[in-house]
Amino acid sequence: MLLFMFYICNREQKDMKNTPRHNYKKGHYVELLQSGEPYFAACEKAIDEAKYFIHFQTYIVDDDETGRRITDALKRAAERGIKVYFLLDAFGGRSFVKHLVKEVENAGIFFRKFSPAFIVKGFQLSLRLHHKVLLVDGDIAIIGGMNAANRYHGTPDYKEWLDFALLVKGPECAHVFNILKRIWNKAFFSKKERSREIIRHHFSYTDNVKVKVVQNNWYRNKIEILRSYRYALKHSHDRMIIMASYFLPGRYERKLFRDASRRGVDIKIVLPSESDAPVFKMATSFLYDLILRNNINLYEYLPSNLHAKVATVDGKWSTIGSYNLNHLSDYGSIEMNVDILDNRFSEQFEKLLLDIIKKDCRQVTFDNFNSHRTWFYKFFSWFSYQTIRILMRLMFLLTTKRRKSL
Repeated sequence: MLLFMFYICNREQKDMKNTPRHNYKKGHYVELLQSGEPYFAACEKAIDEAKYFIHFQTYIVDDDETGRRITDALKRAAERGIKVYFLLDAFGGRSFVKHLVKEVENAGIFFRKFSPAFIVKGFQLSLRLHHKVLLVDGDIAIIGGMNAANRYHGTPDYKEWLDFALLVKGPECAHVFNILKRIWNKAFFSKKERSREIIRHHFSYTDNVKVKVVQNNWYRNKIEILRSYRYALKHSHDRMIIMASYFLPGRYERKLFRDASRRGVDIKIVLPSESDAPVFKMATSFLYDLILRNNINLYEYLPSNLHAKVATVDGKWSTIGSYNLNHLSDYGSIEMNVDILDNRFSEQFEKLLLDIIKKDCRQVTFDNFNSHRTWFYKFFSWFSYQTIRILMRLMFLLTTKRRKSL
């Protein structure tokens, strides 16, 4: 275990010295999409307007109205001659059963599930495909944290889970295409199924928003999103808002939060009040005392589950995507975020997040937090935290036993 900790610490310090591999590009149009009808309407519209090809890579597609809506749109595209590449994570996509697979394949869609959940040879867990990305014709990319399921759209009976995505048009779509194409064209696909499209044009837009698409893919030595968060924490001057669904930052990230707060940065962290992962929620609550003692403002989102994974800093920089601040996203999943370096967008996004905090969140203080902390609560939160940490370390060791080229 000591060797493991030395390896992680050494690796993290080395990564902090590395400069970003992919610089911000100008010339983009961006549109913020929130969970619910706006997000799924934008996805359906982009699919229906496709002219050449579609890449759709995601973690979950449920067999419900929302999942069917997206798969039906993909089928319509394939039936009119559009090449559709649909990659679904094998673990997250367990609800996408055989008859659904047959439906999409019969429509002419190239469909695969990404990586078995467990590799027996060598006793190794496999990397998970956790990003949620739709790319159309190399011109439009929609990148965020929503899966195709009713809980992200909402129904008359319950409110949608809160999450965000970004619609991007511009030069960086070529970078997104190269990432998705590389993942799709893994060796086990037959030649006829390979994506051979080439993007020969790079449109620029007068909005001229600066963005860069960043990845986490431990097998390919990429922890770009983690480095973005670290850079933001280290260089924040005034204020920061972070919304996180599964919040369990590592030791080094906790130090950066503490240092930022001591510099006078007003940090607001928004977490779910109730979670679809109760043990993870309890593990996060173990950190509440540490967060509050470092004068960080802590809030819980009340109307539904908070699934968002976003941040904004100083009204200048924002990030939106699938990445959670925990070691599962760092070392066990393929993630994708969009970093936006634009004052106008970041100020508007910050205003929206502040409005959500004001209307839909309750602030957690020492008094109301300690009022329900019985000895059993303290023990169970500590036990959950230690259990999650051990599982994440074990996952790291098993997923890095051998490297793959993605």
